Amino acid sequence: MHLSKRAAYPHRDSIPHAMNEITNCIDPELPSAREYKRRWQEMPCKDVGDYTELAIRIHRACSWLHRAQVVAKESGTDALDDQLIFLWISFNALYGQWDQETNHPAKDIRSVRDFIVGATSLDELHGLGAYQALLKEHRELAERLFDNVYLDHYFWRGLAEGEEEEEETWHNLPRKGRHYLDEGQTESALDRLLLYRVYQLRCQLVHGGATHGGGLNRESVADCGRFLHLFLDRSFEVLVHPDRAEAFRSNLGAICYPPIRDGRSPSASRES
Repeated sequence: MHLSKRAAYPHRDSIPHAMNEITNCIDPELPSAREYKRRWQEMPCKDVGDYTELAIRIHRACSWLHRAQVVAKESGTDALDDQLIFLWISFNALYGQWDQETNHPAKDIRSVRDFIVGATSLDELHGLGAYQALLKEHRELAERLFDNVYLDHYFWRGLAEGEEEEEETWHNLPRKGRHYLDEGQTESALDRLLLYRVYQLRCQLVHGGATHGGGLNRESVADCGRFLHLFLDRSFEVLVHPDRAEAFRSNLGAICYPPIRDGRSPSASRES
């Protein structure tokens, strides 16, 4: 059975609004990018050879997070799209991996999932509960993201193709999302929120599928960006610590596009 586009498309009034007042993606209560970098600089292992690539990841991630924070301060909600894109680049600096078999950056979905699995496992192993606390403290935000079908890849596929199974998928995710939250399934909840919601909007923006500053998606951008900033904050909390950096480093794989100095090859730069 094929659904008509009219039948597949929900009325906007049926979807809860994200918030009454649009806020920045950047949470001003969280530490600055410079604070995260200061914490890293104070770690005793930061200059050890094996940590070079991790140091590059931290440096790159903090540089883009800093830019997002500056834009939020200077331009406010007029630059929500910019904030979200800069936040995702910051995240990409942490999760990106070079695929040795294809000799090309690994696909985002695989790399993000590897990062989530590694980070949540480390978080649980050391008894931090950072990600679980994030989902509990900001459950309302997580539920808004789960409820927003306009952030669902399967919704847009069903709209274009009229396939009943696609409608079933995007109709079920809000219920499944609440189940993950209720049962404390942190890894599954973060996977769906980051890849089935935030990443979808990131792709819309980066690939020209939305207007810069467009009026239809302000709440979606603000929600996605705020959740991504909160997730980055907890990730720095888990990562930047002497007892956890080694395990995290070994899970991340090789960085993409290492700095090249004095005309040396990438492999030589990695060894220096």
